[in-house]
Amino acid sequence: MRIFCFTLSVCFASMLLGDVMYEMTSTMSGMMGMQGQSQMRVFIKGDRSLTEMTAENPMGGTMSDTRIIRLDKDVMWSIDHENKTYSEYPIKRISGAAEGNDTLDAVMPDLTVTKTGDKKKILGKECEKIIVSMKIAADEGDMTFTQTMWVSQDVPGYREVQDFQQHIAESGMGSSSAMMGMNKASYEEFRKKISEIEGFPLEIDIEMTMGGEGMSFTMNAHSEVTNIETTPINDKVFEIPPSYSLQE
Repeated sequence: MRIFCFTLSVCFASMLLGDVMYEMTSTMSGMMGMQGQSQMRVFIKGDRSLTEMTAENPMGGTMSDTRIIRLDKDVMWSIDHENKTYSEYPIKRISGAAEGNDTLDAVMPDLTVTKTGDKKKILGKECEKIIVSMKIAADEGDMTFTQTMWVSQDVPGYREVQDFQQHIAESGMGSSSAMMGMNKASYEEFRKKISEIEGFPLEIDIEMTMGGEGMSFTMNAHSEVTNIETTPINDKVFEIPPSYSLQE
């Protein structure tokens, strides 16, 4: 699953200095019959971001997660509003824990990026259909991954979000070769191919199959941006509430 989570982050790292807010809904099915739905709201202001996510599924009920990234302070905060506490994670420690090395044996996965030329409008913006296909061989069974995206560069705050995500990539926090199980050379080749994708994804469909014969499962996910806008954001949005205490 770390590969799946990584790939999602890569898609949104190839997208959108100002204040930007966007909202997204996602649905997921598969994974041994599990289904779920989530809503996410993201605020970005220069080198700061706030992400609020609420997820619902029949097995686990409702879960919420709030995270603030402060690149200016080299820190990420995870906030528990119910208990009025927060946890603090230095970004350098996060990136260092995930950093890969040249001793890994895994090589570049079989990856293709196809710009179909198909167009359609989403939220009044013209989008292009791009398909990312990937296959990774593993001892426990191959993983195949197909992601269909409708991307546009004509969205409010595209360059602002792109700039922020570039800083995230430079910090090493967003991804690493270790997360993909690849050596550094293969990982750089992977990133080069992914960088061919230009634009903010307003709609994404994912199909992933993992496992060997008799032990495989398939997961499908659909995400769509429901709103994106540039709007002034108060600096207090990216601060810990005064009454909250640090959870050691």
